[in-house]
Amino acid sequence: MDQQTPTSLARADRQAEQRRRILDAAIACFARGGFHATGMQAVCAEAGMSPGGLYRYFRSKEAIIEAIVERDRAAIPAMLAPLLEADDVVEAIVEAARQFVAGNLKSEGMPIFPELYAEAIRNPAVKAIAERCDVEVHEILVRVLERGKTLGQIDPALDANHAARLLMAFSDGVLLRMLYEPAARLEGLMPMFERSIRSFLAAPEQGR
Repeated sequence: MDQQTPTSLARADRQAEQRRRILDAAIACFARGGFHATGMQAVCAEAGMSPGGLYRYFRSKEAIIEAIVERDRAAIPAMLAPLLEADDVVEAIVEAARQFVAGNLKSEGMPIFPELYAEAIRNPAVKAIAERCDVEVHEILVRVLERGKTLGQIDPALDANHAARLLMAFSDGVLLRMLYEPAARLEGLMPMFERSIRSFLAAPEQGR
């Protein structure tokens, strides 16, 4: 097995940093003008790079969009993994949902959230990336929900597959509503969001 030299590691770090720089610049541009109204020149200017330098990393705007989807979606499974070991499964799910919503709302890329979904519908390559990440998230949530049912913390009558999809749709829907209607402030909406999740998952003996 080949071992990486300090020089090759430093080169890989520089390349990763350049990719991050380009993606961050693209997100800022897309947030201001949308995917289709933003050209590669605008991304180059935002990143402070020449077109030749940018094209070394991404061959097209579509490739940048695909990379944004993959990077942002790939972070979600790592956030959910601790739920598989949680003592209180319901509260762990509530906390993960809170972090997902609050974290995304603080992101500068939040305005492109609806466009990512629209692009996934139009663009098969983006859809394939989004679906791959969604499948991973869904599988983790199903395992978490089944574990909660085994522990007697989640309603055993719930279908874990459908419940996982609803939780994903619920979180995405709250994000979209708060983007569309900024007046729906986080501190006012979050308690109801969390209450709804608890009520939906509650085992019969816990009451609703």
